[in-house]
Amino acid sequence: MQGTRVCLLVDTAAGHVDCPMLFLVELDHVESGNVPSPDAGRGFIEQVIFPTLARLDQLVADKTLVSGGPVAGRVALRLMIEAESSEHVDRIVTSLPLWFVAETRVTPLMTVAERRDHVKKLLERLAAMRS
Repeated sequence: MQGTRVCLLVDTAAGHVDCPMLFLVELDHVESGNVPSPDAGRGFIEQVIFPTLARLDQLVADKTLVSGGPVAGRVALRLMIEAESSEHVDRIVTSLPLWFVAETRVTPLMTVAERRDHVKKLLERLAAMRS
């Protein structure tokens, strides 16, 4: 089911639940559109673009890449990646051949339900302060 996260119960005594984290990953080729020659363009496509697309196919197959893909009209990617930690997402991102020639931003995200629960608890604390 799309949008559903599977969580593993790690420590029943403490009630700790281990959920994969969601990350928005943005990669932008730093010299997009700047191709010095047809041979350089061909080499970039063969050595960076096609291997990056193949790696994305692998990430889709193993359900690490939740959604996203190449940006239309640019040498750029916008990806939703599910990973166990920031170290794990770093290993995934650096496995993309485009990473070597791209500016990269990684943003950890929360689910809507996680935000709702957090805000409810915040509201309860604020109400308790008022009493």
